[in-house]
This record gives sequence, C-alpha cells and structure tokens, in this order.
Amino acid sequence: MIERACISQLMAWCNERNGRKPLLIRGARQVGKTTIVRMLAAQCGLNLIEVNFEKPWRFVQTLESLNPRRTVEAIAFELNVDIHPENSLIFFDEVQACPKALELLRYFYEEAPEYRVVATGSLLEFALAEPGFSVPVGRIQLFHLGPLTFEEFLQATGEDKALSLIRNFQAGDTIPGPAHDKMNHLVRLYSITGGMPQAVDTYASTRSFTTVERIKADILDTFRLDFNKYQGRANVHLLTLVFDALPRLMGRKLIFSKIDSNYRSSELAKAVEQLYMARVITKVFNSHANGVPLGAEKNDRYFKIMLLDTGLLLTQLRLVPTDIDLVPELNLVNSGILAEQFIGQQLHAMQSTQREPELYYWAREERAASAEVDFVFETETRNIVPVEVKAGSTGSLRSLHLMVQLKSLPVAVRFCSDLPTLFREKRGTVKGTVDFLLLSLPHYLVQQMPRILNTVLNRKEAST
Repeated sequence: MIERACISQLMAWCNERNGRKPLLIRGARQVGKTTIVRMLAAQCGLNLIEVNFEKPWRFVQTLESLNPRRTVEAIAFELNVDIHPENSLIFFDEVQACPKALELLRYFYEEAPEYRVVATGSLLEFALAEPGFSVPVGRIQLFHLGPLTFEEFLQATGEDKALSLIRNFQAGDTIPGPAHDKMNHLVRLYSITGGMPQAVDTYASTRSFTTVERIKADILDTFRLDFNKYQGRANVHLLTLVFDALPRLMGRKLIFSKIDSNYRSSELAKAVEQLYMARVITKVFNSHANGVPLGAEKNDRYFKIMLLDTGLLLTQLRLVPTDIDLVPELNLVNSGILAEQFIGQQLHAMQSTQREPELYYWAREERAASAEVDFVFETETRNIVPVEVKAGSTGSLRSLHLMVQLKSLPVAVRFCSDLPTLFREKRGTVKGTVDFLLLSLPHYLVQQMPRILNTVLNRKEAST
C-alpha cells in the first residue's frame, strides 16, 4: 500500500484528546480517499466501522433525529459490531449520497465528540453546494487530498537515493551531472505515470507503461461516466465536450468561445464550473499580486485551467509513453504545457490540507505590451515570488523581469531542466533598472522550493 506524506497529519487528528472534530476529506474521484482512511485505521490500531452510503441501510432513518449517539447504536446493531469511542473509527463513505449524514457531522462535535468520525465522497462538492446546506464551519475539520506528489512517487517506486538528494539539497550545493540526468528522467517517468494512486502502484509493481495507460484510460472513462451523476443539473454532452477540449485549453487564460463557438459562454462556463467542483480541473486565478494574501486581489472571472493530473493529461492527449521518456525535456505538449502542469500540480499539493488550495498567476494585458508569469507564490514570511516555468534549459524571462520591476520584488524563481543556480540579475530596461535574485531550480526540486527560498531570503536580509 502506498504511503502518503499526509498520513502523519491524519494520525495527529486521530490521537487528539480534546476538541477533536469530525473529519471531512475532499478530493476528486480515484485520488485515494477511501484507501487513506483504511490506512489510518490500520496504523492507529483502530477498528474501522465502514459505512458506504451508496448501499441501502436500515439505520438511515435514524439520521432524521440528528442524534449522533442514536445513529451509532443503530449502526452497531445493523453491522453486528461493538463501537467503542476509544478504539473505533467510524467511516462514512460516499456521504454525498446521504446529505443528512453530512448534516449529522456537526452534532458529533457538539454532542458526541468522543467518537472519531471521518466522511468522504465522490462529487462531494455538489452536495455541499446544495441550496439550504452549509458547511458547519468550526464544527468539522476539512482535509483536502489530491494525487500523489513527485516525492511520494519516488518513495513508492523505491527511489530512496533520489528522494534523499532532493530533501538534503541546500542553496549553493552542486549536483553531479549523472545524478541530475537521472532526476530529470524520473520527472519524465512521473509525468507519464502521474500521481493517481492506482497508476503509481501499478507502475511500482510492474514497470509496465501499457498497464498503466490502461488504468489511466479507465479513470478518464470513470470521470465521463460520472457526468451522468451531476444531480440532473448538467448537460452531459456539454461536459464531455469541455472535458475533451481541456488539453488544448491549458496554459492560457480561458476564453469560453475557444472551446466551441456554437454554445453560449454561460453554458460553457457552467460546464467548466462543474468540472472544477468535481476536482477534475484546477483553476489558476489571475491576481494583481500587489500584496498578500494573493487571494485578496484575485479575479474570479480570469483564470487558466489545469487538469487534475499530468499522467491523465498525457493519456487524454494519446501520447505514447515511450516517446516522452526518450526526449530530454518536458516540451512535447503545447510548447511546454507539460512542464507547467507538472509544476502547478506540485504547487497545488504543497498547500495546507485544511483549506481550499488555490493557485495564482500574474498577467498584464496591454496592447503590444502584454506579459504573463506562470505562477505567483506566497512564502511563509509573506513574500511574493513570481515563478516562471520553462520546459528546457533556456527561454525568455521578459515577463518575469517586468513583474519584478513593477512590484519591486527581491527574488524570483525559474524552473527549467538545467542545474540549480542562484545569481543576481541586474540589467537596464525601457522602464528602468531591474535588480533581483534569480533562483533557478530544476523541475525535480519544486517541492523543496519554499525551504530553499527561505534560505535565500534569509541570506539576502543578512547581507543588507
């Protein structure tokens, strides 16, 4: 069973003594929500009381009373098990099929906090968006789960040396050429396989791209079949049309007319929003980035999109895995969109599991003077850092230079396929002089970026 890095956070929740809230795990289908709950019960030595609400249960009628202890007694009787608070984990799976069970969660916190209760579900966001239902803020703990990260992939595939290299790297360290080449190779392998747990597990045990592709194709088909479950509010044909168009829409501001000019923008916008609610896509919002938090200046109407997973993207494009593995750089798809998807997916996963993850980019749209920076990152010390992604080892940084200058930023990051470097960029432009530190990192160091950035920023402060 694949180890998830976030399991330690779940174990900490499990072992809380005071004020433990019911846990609601949110995430797309097939990212391993059910598996991680079972893993949690096993690692904490708890009896798992698993209830899948897609099955008919007699105890469901007790939910109307919103009495958690009465419901627990009814579950114990129907399953013929003992449920003791000190050694049990109650698991409500596919909870979106029974909204009353979602409502009951708040009463576990208020009236029966001694019980450990976890709830998960596919298409859960649709149930949470129902009129008349509101998430009981302060009474449940939210936990966001996505695909496996690159570092989790390395752990799952036994690449311990590679993982150690990444986690021990310090700004200024030299990485030997052969090690760098292998790390770039592992990035390509991850990009092919992706982070969906079943695909990673299969690759780890078989090393068969053919089998992995079959699994990813099945996952994409599952997403399409789910379109019929969108509570009767969805145009299945339109959802399929948008879903199939995703690969050519990525990496740039979404313009609905570019999807299909035969449909109204409002219809297409609704389909995009439903895919976003199902966690099939991620929105990268435009932010003016004049200060933190970045979300304070986001524009909900202007966003780019990413698919849930890089492996699913490649399967949707019908690209041959062996062809991708043979090229030295992540530049086969739309002039580098694969590299942007890889970095964006890791940045998304690096955020707190307890709040809605969001990504941002910066853009200036002026006639004959437009500019765009792929991502904007906010450090723990409240610094704004522009992040530019290149597929290969070279590429223009004009937009990054412009943003640094306009916002007076001290540090910027570039991801590329070259070895890591840190140097001072000082040059004249038509707008004046730009002077900042450029941290250039290979793609495989993306999850270590916050740690490396803190070191760089601390050194800069110490030298001034």
